[in-house]
Amino acid sequence: MDLRLLRYFAVLADELHFGRAAARLHISQPPLSQQIRLLEEELGTPLFNRAQHRVELTEAGKTLSKQVPLIFGQLERAIDLTRCAGRGEVGSLAVGIISSAMVAPIPGALRSFTERHPQVHWTLHEMTPTEQIAALKEKRLDVCFFRLYQDDPEIRSEAIGRDAALAALPAGHPLAGREEILLSELAHERFVSFGLRQSQLARFLQDACVKARFTPHIEYEVVEVHTLLTLVREGLGVALLPGSARQISTGGVAFVKLAQAELEVSLHARYRADDASPVLHAFLETVREVAAAMSGDAASAGRPTQN
Repeated sequence: MDLRLLRYFAVLADELHFGRAAARLHISQPPLSQQIRLLEEELGTPLFNRAQHRVELTEAGKTLSKQVPLIFGQLERAIDLTRCAGRGEVGSLAVGIISSAMVAPIPGALRSFTERHPQVHWTLHEMTPTEQIAALKEKRLDVCFFRLYQDDPEIRSEAIGRDAALAALPAGHPLAGREEILLSELAHERFVSFGLRQSQLARFLQDACVKARFTPHIEYEVVEVHTLLTLVREGLGVALLPGSARQISTGGVAFVKLAQAELEVSLHARYRADDASPVLHAFLETVREVAAAMSGDAASAGRPTQN
């Protein structure tokens, strides 16, 4: 149905006078009469009773006059929602994450994104990096976050933050009060680590130890960063972690800077290279803004901290 016919009907139903209605619509009276008859033919029922000096709505006309505002209201809402979707303001977003990456800027970006786009429903999915990439390619995830760069032609990888790697030590450890230590000073320690098979970060940090001329003795392998920090706090080993892990610690762990300046760990956002979703791009823009706003705190990330 031509929506223009409904607009003509709505004006005539309001005026109940062909001349006044035609003037409001900026058309002459004969075309208006013709359009109303087309609408009546399409609906298969008269909408107006026409007398020489009076125009009245039929019962069918009265019913349609109540429905037309609802029709146009729904149409306006559909147009608004379409425009919002085009700007990434409505929709859904599935985000993959590893526990050690659930630190700044990600939580702040999720909060800001929710404030800006309250009609976007997002979900978090904790997965290993391998699981995240598989879910991304299968379109079960829209974006995911984990450490270090990974080359894949189907996946775009964007660094959103860099952390200096720190030593996480029990608060009572002899090295805990130092401002800086050499990685080689941990050569005889027991280590707590993320699983080497599952974690690219764990393998990167193990390689750093090998470059420092020792192979770390990994006593315990864990999945969650909270578990790792708990074992360190209880004196069951030391660990190497990105500096942002200090945000997660609940106490009893000292974070000490490593003298190896090149030991930086990057956090990457990954998403399908061909994904043009406005919601995704709005979220990534928020992540970039929050990361940039927090970049001024990077200088303090290497200071030894005891919780």
